[in-house]
Amino acid sequence: MIAVFPASLAEIVKLVGKGDEIAGVNEEIRLDYCLPELRDRPAIGRYLKRTKKTYWDVLGKIRPKLILDFRVENLHSSGELYSFAERIGAEVLLLDFLTVEDLVEGSRMIAEKTGGDFSKLGEFYGKHLSRIKETSEPLEEKPKVVMLYRGINVVTGTNVISDAVEKAHAESLGKRLRTERKVYPLKKEDFIRRFGDADHLFLLTSVLTKGEKLEAIRDGMLDSPEWRKVKAVDEGNVHIAGSALDRESFMRWSPRLIPGIYQIGRLVHGRDFPDWRKPAKELYRLCGVEG
Repeated sequence: MIAVFPASLAEIVKLVGKGDEIAGVNEEIRLDYCLPELRDRPAIGRYLKRTKKTYWDVLGKIRPKLILDFRVENLHSSGELYSFAERIGAEVLLLDFLTVEDLVEGSRMIAEKTGGDFSKLGEFYGKHLSRIKETSEPLEEKPKVVMLYRGINVVTGTNVISDAVEKAHAESLGKRLRTERKVYPLKKEDFIRRFGDADHLFLLTSVLTKGEKLEAIRDGMLDSPEWRKVKAVDEGNVHIAGSALDRESFMRWSPRLIPGIYQIGRLVHGRDFPDWRKPAKELYRLCGVEG
């Protein structure tokens, strides 16, 4: 049996054919469009509220043989998780995706650890990353992009979403922040000073921040003389993209990021980049949630 904390990793487990062996998940799973069959599995943790928690007692009852999580310390420290796993005789696999290639390799590792089949997912990755490269190479312009979560939390260069921007033949300005953190908070004045030359801003949804809220934030930015000091705002290039768990969220640390690259490319390069909806549909067919 397998216990999986992040929904993104549960999606990978399902895509390599081992979803039936998932015995424990986070509460956020019930919102994941790709994972309807896991909504009634025991909850081993909570990301959904601002107070996050690990349900060690439930995890102990499940007694999984393998526990999957990201290396980012969110619900618990890696030390806590390793100590707990040692007590119940479980193996722990912690993953960290700095690049899209790390995502591909991490997916392969999950298939190996679970005894799953990587072939169909690997084919999906390979086909689309080749197509993205072929699309990107002739493009001359490389727009400057900043990805933001609510509250001016900038996606940094150590976040795989930043590499997705680069794959779409754009420059991820989050790399300017010298930090190991995946997301870095800034005050508005500091953001404007550092990123005033950005050509495009992406406001990302989350399980706690819906698109409607971001639309109001975007409207406020576009009406603000102070925010219009940022080139992207002044030119109206402020986009809303999904990083939650619904069907339209592709800025995720999962195979959803492949259509996410297409989406970034389409929004910053226009029709020079293929539309993201077809690869998204293909991925959802692999997930078994669309025909």
